[in-house]
Amino acid sequence: MRRLLIYLLLLLPGTVFSQDLDARSPKPVPGSHQQKVAEAKKRKQQDKANKEIEKGRKRHMKIQSKQTRKMMRKSKKKSKQWNENKKEFFLKRWFRKKNH
Repeated sequence: MRRLLIYLLLLLPGTVFSQDLDARSPKPVPGSHQQKVAEAKKRKQQDKANKEIEKGRKRHMKIQSKQTRKMMRKSKKKSKQWNENKKEFFLKRWFRKKNH
């Protein structure tokens, strides 16, 4: 009798916590007309914003001198390599001047 009671008490928390909380939340109506219109409008605004950002980037590059653009490209390449945790080409690393 005691073992049965202990066994039931051990299983009780498992059944309480295994309930799905999302089952009670209301689901949005998929594909309603208003929702589609809102998504299309949002997508259009996002595309417009992306175009403006790209236009600004191009203008920023265009007003720089040739040497500055070259330096910016090198810097961008190095930062991309650094952020992706990629090492420099192995021959460059092998034959680099050492500072001992």
